[in-house]
Amino acid sequence: MRGPLPEEQREIIHELAENHKKLKRKVEMTKKGYVATTTTDDKALAAKLKKHFGYMKKRLDSGAMVRRWDPAYAEMTEYYDQLEVKVEELPKGLKVTITGKNAEAAKVAQNHAKIVTKFVKKGTEELHEKHPAAN
Repeated sequence: MRGPLPEEQREIIHELAENHKKLKRKVEMTKKGYVATTTTDDKALAAKLKKHFGYMKKRLDSGAMVRRWDPAYAEMTEYYDQLEVKVEELPKGLKVTITGKNAEAAKVAQNHAKIVTKFVKKGTEELHEKHPAAN
């Protein structure tokens, strides 16, 4: 899992970004993190969303970095072992619940939710932006 993203994942990220207007995202902040539901009526895009999330979860579970050049993502990697991630696959997407095991981790999770929401809202415009860390 270490090293640069495989070409297939880069292509999926770009496809999700280019089709961001087809995605619907609802986020509920909780005391300890967030619950986010991301869906689409486009079956192929929903499958790509699920594949991308699954890959990124495996990558983070392995301790590998994601977007090491982006302060918020470097922080997410640093705090990942202090987060509990639950995912529910839906017919049209995913419902993800991330809970921090402490206040700092909860802030990191909530910051991540806001950034992913920006990706869904802005698409490719947001892909190469750096995002501030939460702590």
